[in-house]
Amino acid sequence: MLPVEELMTHTRHIPLILATLLLVGLTGCRQTAIEELNRQELFTLGLGKMEDQIDLFQTEGELFNLKNRICMRDGLFFIANGNSAKIMAFSSYGDLIYMLYNPERNPRPVSFSMDQDLAATRRAQPFPLKRIGELAVDREKIVYVEDVVSEERRVQDRELGVILDRVVLCFDRTGNRQHFIGQEGIGGTPFPYIDSIYVTEQSELVVICRIPRMWQIYWYSPAGVLLYHAEIGPEHLPTQDSRIVPYIAKIVPDLNRPLLYLMLYYTEDSVDETTQLTEAMSNPPARLYALSLQSGRFQEPIEIPENGFRKEHVGSQEVEIPAPSYEFLGVSKSGHFFLLRQESPNLYQLLILDSLGKVAGRRYLVIEDSELYFREVRLSDEGILYGLLCEEYEAKIVWWRSDKLLHSERG
Repeated sequence: MLPVEELMTHTRHIPLILATLLLVGLTGCRQTAIEELNRQELFTLGLGKMEDQIDLFQTEGELFNLKNRICMRDGLFFIANGNSAKIMAFSSYGDLIYMLYNPERNPRPVSFSMDQDLAATRRAQPFPLKRIGELAVDREKIVYVEDVVSEERRVQDRELGVILDRVVLCFDRTGNRQHFIGQEGIGGTPFPYIDSIYVTEQSELVVICRIPRMWQIYWYSPAGVLLYHAEIGPEHLPTQDSRIVPYIAKIVPDLNRPLLYLMLYYTEDSVDETTQLTEAMSNPPARLYALSLQSGRFQEPIEIPENGFRKEHVGSQEVEIPAPSYEFLGVSKSGHFFLLRQESPNLYQLLILDSLGKVAGRRYLVIEDSELYFREVRLSDEGILYGLLCEEYEAKIVWWRSDKLLHSERG
């Protein structure tokens, strides 16, 4: 396979004592006091199929396997509800102001004016959405949403062993479809499986796909012109030891420059001298690499602080187990990296690194067990964490003002 350079184309609550100072004790690490980051519940949604509800469960109470996504832009919250094939936009007070819906899978909206000529701030627009998924919204409130094409338009890529059946639909702020984006740009060939989509500060669309043994990245201008295309497989990843195997956990784009950030974990197979069996590393290290889409070269990596170990009781014995790995949430427009890991069933640690890899903030987030029927936590361009958390009878839209840590906190 060609080197990367040649593949580029211009183209909730726990005991209240935890609300003050909490201690994390990791073997080999200095104990550090970590505060809890306050959470604000903005509004709630009922569960169901009405226009101001979100459909997350089947009749039997089981979760659907379709994607449901949330995106915040300028205080508005856009929710793509794959189970109902609709997109809703809410104010930060929970007022439904916009809906794009499939009329065959949703009851007729009763709280909207259906007069298409009425100039109003609230609008419901029918559209035959099929199996919607990833979601992004730009500054002009242009909505980009993943959907599948009709069966006759699907393409089988025998060389890659995948079905190309996904596109990104583009809707203006009134719900009218403008066009769809495929691999080559407007009206292009469908994509394979889409892992995520993003919109940069320049309103450039970035589509990140995953296929067996490879990631594909497509970067478009605001006009839908393909600017960059990259394919990244294991053979392209930086490593200094042939015995250590890197793999990609996440890819996100920089919001200001044509850069990709790759969260890489490294595994090493070793042989147990007693059993003579091959076993992998139990606590693999992680690095963040920036990849320039202009030069095709990797920059010097940022070392992610080690996960370390934590102590737990198994019966009467205290044992050390590897701490969970960090989840890479993304990068803010200020260039700060946000990572999250679960410390206990309802406690999460937020780690913020600056552009040089220095720790810019650490806080605890509380997400109750009862809120884990469905959970999606995302990062806004400004560095605000927000999320869609589902309980048994309702869904909550919440945020944590993590952006304030960037200005007032260090370490």
